[in-house]
Amino acid sequence: MDITRRYNRALAQKPLLTKVLTGAILASLGELTSQLTTGFISKKQQGILKKLSYVGKIIARNPSKILLMFCYGGFINAPINHYLYGWITQITNGKIVSTKLRKLVQLIASLAIVSPIQVGCLVSALTVVNQNVGWALSKYPSMIRENLKAKYFKILSSSLVTSTILVSIAQRYISPAKWSVFFNFAYAILGTGQNIYLKIASTAK
Repeated sequence: MDITRRYNRALAQKPLLTKVLTGAILASLGELTSQLTTGFISKKQQGILKKLSYVGKIIARNPSKILLMFCYGGFINAPINHYLYGWITQITNGKIVSTKLRKLVQLIASLAIVSPIQVGCLVSALTVVNQNVGWALSKYPSMIRENLKAKYFKILSSSLVTSTILVSIAQRYISPAKWSVFFNFAYAILGTGQNIYLKIASTAK
């Protein structure tokens, strides 16, 4: 497809920028999807926005949340994937001759380094997005600590299982240069699922 060729050319010419834009768009779409799924729009503002489409209502209701996830996906998650997986594949492919040992080291590095960092950033970002305290910035650190304490290891344990499967797929089917793109897409889907879960949990309180 022409779009695929253009994307691959952009990825080859400006890898980090392409991945940042990809991650930003995917994360913001994930936030929009989670809001659509959970019906996150207040009845009070439905009257004001009744002439807009449902998607338009969501965007108009929570532009800051979508923008926050845009920034998280582009400026936090994408660089993590780009640099860490780039570092892992570069070192292991350059220094480990044995295929089995190389794959094992890549998996261990992913589980021990990438997953813990990603989960911590994801839980923190979703805490900020899903807590309705506006610009009361002083409240966020305690909320983030509380959510990290309550949810970090639970999400990390499931992430380790998922990461094992994803790394195995990447090792077999994805070129090292495109690992971070693959993980961007995969974790965008998983992050959307976690976002939906946290939104439902927050409304149930």
